[in-house]
Amino acid sequence: MDATVSNPAGHPAEHTPVLVVGAGPAGLAAAAELGLHGVACVVVEPRTEVSHLRPRAKTTNIRTMEHLRRWGVADSLRAAAPLPVAWSQRVTFCESLSGPRITDFDNAFGLTAERDDRYAEAGQQVPQPVVEEVLRDHVRGLPSVELRLGHAATELVQDDEGVTVTIRDDAGISYLIRARYVLGCDGASGVVREQIGVRYTGRSDLRPNFNLVFRAPELDSPLGPAVQYWVVGERGAGVLGRLDLHGAWWAILPGVEADYGVRHADELIAGLVGHRVEHELVATDTWTARMLVAERFRDRRVFLVGESAHLNPPWGGHGFNTCVGDAVNIGWKIAAVEHGWAPARILDSYEAERRGVVEQTVRSAETNLAALADALPKDAEAIQTTKRAEFHSLGLVLGYSYAGSPIVQPTGPRPRASDGEVTSYTPTTEPGARLPHRWLPDGSSLYDRLGAGFTLVGPIRTDRADRPGVAVLVERAEQLGVPLTLLEPPPSDLWREEFLLVRPDQHIAWRADAVADIDLDLAVGSAQRRRGVPETKQEADAA
Repeated sequence: MDATVSNPAGHPAEHTPVLVVGAGPAGLAAAAELGLHGVACVVVEPRTEVSHLRPRAKTTNIRTMEHLRRWGVADSLRAAAPLPVAWSQRVTFCESLSGPRITDFDNAFGLTAERDDRYAEAGQQVPQPVVEEVLRDHVRGLPSVELRLGHAATELVQDDEGVTVTIRDDAGISYLIRARYVLGCDGASGVVREQIGVRYTGRSDLRPNFNLVFRAPELDSPLGPAVQYWVVGERGAGVLGRLDLHGAWWAILPGVEADYGVRHADELIAGLVGHRVEHELVATDTWTARMLVAERFRDRRVFLVGESAHLNPPWGGHGFNTCVGDAVNIGWKIAAVEHGWAPARILDSYEAERRGVVEQTVRSAETNLAALADALPKDAEAIQTTKRAEFHSLGLVLGYSYAGSPIVQPTGPRPRASDGEVTSYTPTTEPGARLPHRWLPDGSSLYDRLGAGFTLVGPIRTDRADRPGVAVLVERAEQLGVPLTLLEPPPSDLWREEFLLVRPDQHIAWRADAVADIDLDLAVGSAQRRRGVPETKQEADAA
């Protein structure tokens, strides 16, 4: 890196391998992933405190909870969540909070109090501010992560060796940070996307939406506990639910303008509840649903992560969870480059893998947007048909694949996901898919046995063990510096006779009947090494 770059006051610029701009869910997830792999990073975020006035996202889905488990914070989030999963796993449709009931969706959003072999963690209803606070506490404890609150990026300049970013602290003083990579996790209105000249493509919905947060300690519903009540009534139409068990509620009313909503908040709440209720109005907010995807996710050493790369309506609860998926994907790959066991070429696979997931998620949310509470009939069968994919979306949450990625075993073109795949999830060992989960006989998760790097899952110690092939793969991993764990699947595993090379993010890079058929070089982006080209960071530096 160019050591001549100086701060405005003449002091040398600070240096860090990775600068994370923004500490919302995407930025904190990126820091957690980099910290898991011991990669140094600085995270800058202008907000010194997390505001609880507006809960924003309220659904942490199964896949995000599995990543939280990898980072060791899933239990901490559940302990901090105001609504325990055991309290309710239901979405109720009704004519008002006072009744009558129209229909229910049980085990919505992957919420269940029972273990399920298909996943390591159930979903969790929890306001986004709580998620951010738990992740802030977590990254503060990581030795390789520095979280700077009250600091904001204002400008960035790239060259061949790195990125120079101007930061302004909470006292208004500017300084420079020099990074090899920058992750733009600062959302739709952040500076990173604007600085690299990337535009969104897509559309915004014409209808306004009005949010309310209010306190009503005496309010309850004879319909029983539910994480969401969808009101399809004559007096009101919208969605509301508890933020905690002590009287805090949220509500979303489609089609309501901001001025009208503020002036008539009491009437709007009464319309949802079914009668006037004593309450304290805490906050209001208006927003527009946007279906936008950035024209590209990368400009040389700068990567767009989360809402700086895509925006979608909240219906279905996929927005911030998709952001976390982005952060994990780019995080482990930058760690691989920084530790020298993958070439910089592996970073090209970030957009190749995430764009398809993002586009499918945006399409699904847009479909859900077409049938909001003010457009639904009071008909149980129609609601079940129309809204099922919004509350039972395991196929979208767990079933997405990175097939076709340049670092995944080639298996031929994968057909575009159909709408039916949003709801239906079938575990598979197809390369690119998430490794099928199992609970082990001792009660632990198969995922808990995976290494932080790559893991070879297969019949390692059985009569069918391919010991020579395993030895060759282990030797090749040592040559590349790739951390490789060997794992014998449980006897009950349907795929125990296959050899699966599993990536740090729990997705399958390669599937083979014989270990010798696994191409570790391709899986880490080093396939050209066979032609004598230096690919890792250490080799390039030595050259």
